[in-house]
Amino acid sequence: MATFYRRHSRAGRRLLAALALLPAFWGSQVAAGERWPLMLWDAPQEQRQLLREASDTPLATRGWRLCAIYPHLKDGYWLAVNYGMKEEARRLGVGLEIAESGGYHNLEEQRQQVSKALDDKNCHALLLGTVSYDGLNDLLSGHAGAKPVLALANDIAPAGVQGKIGVPWQQLGLEIGRWLAERHPAGTPSTDIAWFLGPQEAGWVGFLDAGFREGIAGSAINVAVTKWGDTGRLTQRRLVEEALEEHPGLRYLAGTAVMAEVAIAELRHKGLQDRIGLVSSYMTPGAYGGLSRGRILAAVSDFPVLQGKLAVQQAVSHLEGVPARSFIGPEVSLLTRDTVAQYPARWILPPAGFTPIYTLPPNPALPSP
Repeated sequence: MATFYRRHSRAGRRLLAALALLPAFWGSQVAAGERWPLMLWDAPQEQRQLLREASDTPLATRGWRLCAIYPHLKDGYWLAVNYGMKEEARRLGVGLEIAESGGYHNLEEQRQQVSKALDDKNCHALLLGTVSYDGLNDLLSGHAGAKPVLALANDIAPAGVQGKIGVPWQQLGLEIGRWLAERHPAGTPSTDIAWFLGPQEAGWVGFLDAGFREGIAGSAINVAVTKWGDTGRLTQRRLVEEALEEHPGLRYLAGTAVMAEVAIAELRHKGLQDRIGLVSSYMTPGAYGGLSRGRILAAVSDFPVLQGKLAVQQAVSHLEGVPARSFIGPEVSLLTRDTVAQYPARWILPPAGFTPIYTLPPNPALPSP
């Protein structure tokens, strides 16, 4: 199984410089009794309540092997998920095999990976960070119930999926939209922004956009241009350059964390850092560093390290016959330079120097499933 799932990427190495700027201590183990701020996201909005659940769930009774498929490992978001999964799998004693699909344009490759994982008898549960909301429906519905399949971070159509770990991405867009609207309410001068959404084919993009548009509705925020594109650094830098050239009156660049990362240097190079603000729709090591230094004004976080840990916990619960949640994830929080210190960095980021883990064997002391 390791030969199929191991797909090495050099993307993690590019993060080391950004990670070096972050706090040096995360703690490899969670503190005893630490409680995570979680939400049951499938509850009606008016009934959602913040949970604070203990992180120290029981250890596995069998040497289960979990398989996880990510869209990519191009940025620190999925690296953080990977770190969280590795830490929790090691703590619980279960095995972990990771594949990455190489990007949101690689639906066919992910379909092949999913098909092999579903057929692999040594893969006891599949954690799926999909590249498409409904592009895997036929594969998953055909294997419904054969083994637990849980959506990881990215939303997915419910066919053949036993649970979801993550947050509604419209909530991320809503938070940054509201933040901008509060700064520029109706009746104040119109404020032009550029909105960077990520890959148009990615399932989460439409939800993010819908939440953002709801958040800015009725305000003085005007989306002067919307840019779509892969979340790789080269693509995001090109899109930033295009937006600045096409719309010289922009006041904000808002959108992907990679955009915010590369825009820091681009704005400084053009002498625009004091006129144009940056807002990130999720968190990466580079965005965290930019936020801490005041280069990024605001960033919303869905705590990807916690999502990785929760995903492993929920998969093991399914395998052990313990009741699991149908859609659970961290609380969504908007962070600024003044509030970022209120949240443990270990919930958001991998530690400095962490590189992706593709294979982790189960605890040999545990009996085989």
